[in-house]
Amino acid sequence: MLSAVVYIVELIICYLLQHTVFSWLSISSIVPDLIVVLVVAVAYQKGKVAGIFIGIAGGLMLDLQFGGLIGVYALVYMFIGYFCGFLANYYIKNDTMLPLSMIAISEFVFLFYGYIVNVLIKGRLEFVKYFSKLMLPKIAYTAIVGIILFKIFDFIYYNLLMEADEEN
Repeated sequence: MLSAVVYIVELIICYLLQHTVFSWLSISSIVPDLIVVLVVAVAYQKGKVAGIFIGIAGGLMLDLQFGGLIGVYALVYMFIGYFCGFLANYYIKNDTMLPLSMIAISEFVFLFYGYIVNVLIKGRLEFVKYFSKLMLPKIAYTAIVGIILFKIFDFIYYNLLMEADEEN
């Protein structure tokens, strides 16, 4: 119960940071996707069910802000949480390469899904331009910020939530 509350608070903080502080720190109007980082972190630390839960919650927040259709972002975040949750068995406290690669791959999946939904359906076949101008810089920026943020989530999970679970 405590971990669910902590993850919802982390989701709200990530959402607010992404749309306020990091909009000021944007590089060529590119903002890192902190919700992807949170979904990957929760799924990697707690498993598929927690990843799905936080993915749907984060996606619904974005759907309510941006989407005309409810559930478009929730669906992709849910899949990211589900597939990253498979790696929860390999959770190692000080590992950085697996979370970094998971963040980068998840961001690529999210952006490719966005390409299909927003660009390809409209009949524009500009994947190389979309990839080089938006996807690659956003993946790099999200991965760099994500690994720092992942360490913070790892600290919270390992030091606060695991101790609370052990006491119960």
